[in-house]
Amino acid sequence: MSSSVGLVRRLVREYHRLLLESRSGGSLIVVDVQPEYQSNIGFDVGEMLQNALENYSKILVLWNGPDLSMSSRDDLVGYYYQSFLDAGGTDEEFDELLGKCTFYDKGYGFFRDLMDHPCFDEDSVVAIVRYMLDNDVRDIRELTPEDVEQIGIDDLLVEDLESYGFYVPDLKDVLPRWSGSDICGGSVDECLAEVEILARALGLRFKRLSKFTY
Repeated sequence: MSSSVGLVRRLVREYHRLLLESRSGGSLIVVDVQPEYQSNIGFDVGEMLQNALENYSKILVLWNGPDLSMSSRDDLVGYYYQSFLDAGGTDEEFDELLGKCTFYDKGYGFFRDLMDHPCFDEDSVVAIVRYMLDNDVRDIRELTPEDVEQIGIDDLLVEDLESYGFYVPDLKDVLPRWSGSDICGGSVDECLAEVEILARALGLRFKRLSKFTY
């Protein structure tokens, strides 16, 4: 694949990132704060939502939805509503919060096969995703031997590609509009890590809120 095409794509993404960050008005990305993971969440969800209302002008809510037999959007809103009221919020405040939110069912496990593989650290996963983005490759099984050589990671072997479930999600088209955001949720080694890896590969910058991370 043409390295010049990849370079152009990287420059265009960097230009858009800088443009969007210059327009940032205080935004937050929430990852997988949903009822299915309640037992793992070590913070008060209502407190997180109150913080979001008070400090951010727009909020992107990423979650695992019905395709994975998990919450619908309405289920998620109901969970947030009850959590918000339990933390002392009012109906009017919740309506204001909801007006700031964009909900996106992001899917699950797009990078996990390599993230969980002992031979690939995060930097290697980011490098593979970045190459795929630059060269318009959506699924790792589409890589050619020449691509694998260009990526230059010793443990990425052509003969193993068919065994990996590893693809670039449609979320790649959503995240660039949120560059410069704070990010919270979880989990730090799973879905939150996937979103952050995709962000790094896209050249985006997020700031993790440790208080509201699990």
